[in-house]
Amino acid sequence: MALQKGQYHPAGPGDLRSPCPVLNSLANHGFIARDGQDITASELKAAVQYVGLGLDIASALVSRVFQVHSDDPKNGPPGSSRAGLRDPNQVNKDGVPVLNLDQVGRPHALEHDVSITRQDRELGDCIHLDPELYRRFIQSAKEGKFRSADMGSYRKKRYGEQKRDNPHLQFGKFEHYVGCAELAALRCVFGKGVKKGIPDDYVRAVFGEERLPYDEGWNPRRFKAFFPEALVVLLVISRYAWPF
Repeated sequence: MALQKGQYHPAGPGDLRSPCPVLNSLANHGFIARDGQDITASELKAAVQYVGLGLDIASALVSRVFQVHSDDPKNGPPGSSRAGLRDPNQVNKDGVPVLNLDQVGRPHALEHDVSITRQDRELGDCIHLDPELYRRFIQSAKEGKFRSADMGSYRKKRYGEQKRDNPHLQFGKFEHYVGCAELAALRCVFGKGVKKGIPDDYVRAVFGEERLPYDEGWNPRRFKAFFPEALVVLLVISRYAWPF
């Protein structure tokens, strides 16, 4: 029997996945292609709006990642970008631009060192969950919650560890803000308000099982998170995570 959209099924052999547990969760629930391949911009935009991000954030994010990637945009294909993820002429059978989930982890784009639950590229697997990093992240919750300040402080701690352990660390201000933006999006989508933070069982579902935490009581927020809200959360996280 075919799986219904929203029904959870973990990735199988041959399915492509990204370093982002939320995107992987969306694939595991069928909100984007379950095999992680040939995802269209409209499909991805609808999925990130479903979980709670506003049209402004969804449009900006999708527009950026659907650009063609180039390490040197000045001399690359027209309209290419370092933050873009697609290959030149990457389209589906209908000629529509598409993206594969594993391309989210391509080097020199949005994937970066000092991940919360993934190893640096130079030290190991930067795509899949590292069990020890995941265990430590879960243990960092205070009173069963992940608040913005706590997540920022933990990100700063991770920077110190990777600066010590990775002699080839690549992590500047751009990567810092990308990492903080990831946590801000997580906080906006799964948080239970300004003071309550994200319940740790939500984080266990998303990071540990790559599953949206319906069973734990989560529902997509009624009023979406637009740029003003997300920016405030990002700045709070950045304040506690700032390592420079």
